[in-house]
Amino acid sequence: MTSQCDSDHFLISDFRTHLPILFQPNSPLWVNHQTLPTRCLNSITQRRPTSLMDDHNSHRFSSGLELGNFIATSDLLEHSWKAIMKLRTEISAPIYLAFYGYYNERSNCKIIGFVTTPNSTENPLEEDGGEDLVSLSNLLDDEFTAFEFLQTKTCPDSAINGVALDLFRRFYPVYEQEISRLISNSKTQLIITGHGLGGSVASLFTLLLLDSIDLTKTKRPLCITFGSPLLGNEAFQNAISQFSTWSSCFLHLVSNQDPLPRKFLNNKAYYPFGTFLFCSQSGGCSCFEDPKSIWKLLEATKATNGVLLTASSFFDYKETIDRLIKQANLKATMKMIPENVELWIESFVAQLEAIGVAQNQAQQQQQQQRVVDVNRLAKTLKDNEMNLILENTKPFAKTLNDVKINMAKLEWYKKKCKFDDIGYYDSYKNQRSEPDIRVAEFKKILQVYWENKVEEGERKPLKDGAPFNVQLLFGGTNFRRMVEPLDIAEHYRKGLTDYKSHRPKHYTKLEQWFKESATPDSSSMQREAVSSILTVDSLFWEHVEEAVLACNVLREVDCSEEEREAELAKLREFEDYVVESMKNYAVSSEIFLPQSTFMRWWKEYDEIVGDDHDSVLSRLMRNEEYEEYANGRLEIP
Repeated sequence: MTSQCDSDHFLISDFRTHLPILFQPNSPLWVNHQTLPTRCLNSITQRRPTSLMDDHNSHRFSSGLELGNFIATSDLLEHSWKAIMKLRTEISAPIYLAFYGYYNERSNCKIIGFVTTPNSTENPLEEDGGEDLVSLSNLLDDEFTAFEFLQTKTCPDSAINGVALDLFRRFYPVYEQEISRLISNSKTQLIITGHGLGGSVASLFTLLLLDSIDLTKTKRPLCITFGSPLLGNEAFQNAISQFSTWSSCFLHLVSNQDPLPRKFLNNKAYYPFGTFLFCSQSGGCSCFEDPKSIWKLLEATKATNGVLLTASSFFDYKETIDRLIKQANLKATMKMIPENVELWIESFVAQLEAIGVAQNQAQQQQQQQRVVDVNRLAKTLKDNEMNLILENTKPFAKTLNDVKINMAKLEWYKKKCKFDDIGYYDSYKNQRSEPDIRVAEFKKILQVYWENKVEEGERKPLKDGAPFNVQLLFGGTNFRRMVEPLDIAEHYRKGLTDYKSHRPKHYTKLEQWFKESATPDSSSMQREAVSSILTVDSLFWEHVEEAVLACNVLREVDCSEEEREAELAKLREFEDYVVESMKNYAVSSEIFLPQSTFMRWWKEYDEIVGDDHDSVLSRLMRNEEYEEYANGRLEIP
């Protein structure tokens, strides 16, 4: 089975939560749609996971069977395994090493294979310490910084299997040079594959590549491993999953006859990451991506069919792949999944049957296997997937383009409010109409996106300046200047004070990173477009609200002279702040709209200080010179 990489491709990395399948030429798990039988496509696209908002009686199902068969009908597995076998015939070494090479049979793609020395009698996994984990913090102490991006504040205890790490480190300078070469050719789709410990090295190589490339400009690589043991601990898995899209770049094929993927199950510190494709002797398969579910399935399939192999044995995946392709095509011409899969738990029972776990108890006992409570396991898998869906269905923008769409909605809201002679800050604060209430939805979507982006940026060690590229940095700055005033409005509408002490971290970080970048705002350009600009300081309205509160203190009958002087000092400081902002054309002209909080503050403040008070701001306001500000013609000495 062959395919052309320059045709339309399906995005199946997000298949589980985003049916129907999307067309995406740059996705990592992609296959040519022409290689799939029509009935297979119809069966997949007509069955959609139920939204959490649907009626509670609606049928739900898990898409692991469809995804597994979908992958099987492509030629990804076939070509990846061919690359591994070709490389095994070309290498020879007396000691245990990991080698890599290229396989270019697939059009417009480059397959990089990693294998360990096939003729070496030693196997470090079988020796004492073969399952030991090495902390990344110890590597940093050893001045090996290749994976410092996985040693983060939220995941400080990341650790990798010592044997796999040692194999990687032996050729690290070569891998580093190879990655630099690959980056220079961003148009080529990369498939990185490996068997056993070679797959572990392939995963480490892929992680280093992901950290080095700009995913906004480069096709995402796909790493396919065959029978590889678990690679790291839970903190390692968390560090990978916290980078958006990284987990979807890993597909791990596991046969129920291959003991190597289950080598470290006695060590509970190990934790899976990426998507696992479990395969049975009969040719059935199913995909899982929840780490807890994968761990339980590795245990449940630890000894099946009475096959006794050692972890050092070489398990040939060719027959497994051939059976997968045959069974997947057979199902596509008959029926995609059993009829009883309409109920969610039963769909997991069907998956357990497909991967060889759900045999009858008598057969399991006859083959001296541990009896698996299939219904209980299916319920556990269902609960794990439910948690995964809840996490993945939070409202958020998936791409920067989605952000622009929601920002455009807020821009429309801003213009509408200005047309009504009230700024969008005060309109949202007063909740005057339906649009004021609905805008909270757009705000929430944008906030979740940028909160995630900032968390991702924080986890990645800073190398040169901000962790965002220029496009993302400006996007984050526009978001902060547009949306933070709405958060401030909501804060003071609730009767709260001192917003700055409660300021969300993502605003602080976005502001810090923008200031650290060499991209200052141009006051001359802002002067020309002052009627439509966003206020540069997104905390401007916080200063206004605190000035209003200061006036309230001065109005109090029992205000002491000491308190009065302190509040007046704050207000004089606020005056200077406003004037400086106006000089630089860094504040929106909307603050001068008749119904704005700023104008209401000024009227109250002017009454408190009286006509004897003389300042730059008081002259601008009393002489109504501020009206020239919106035209860009106001000159402040």
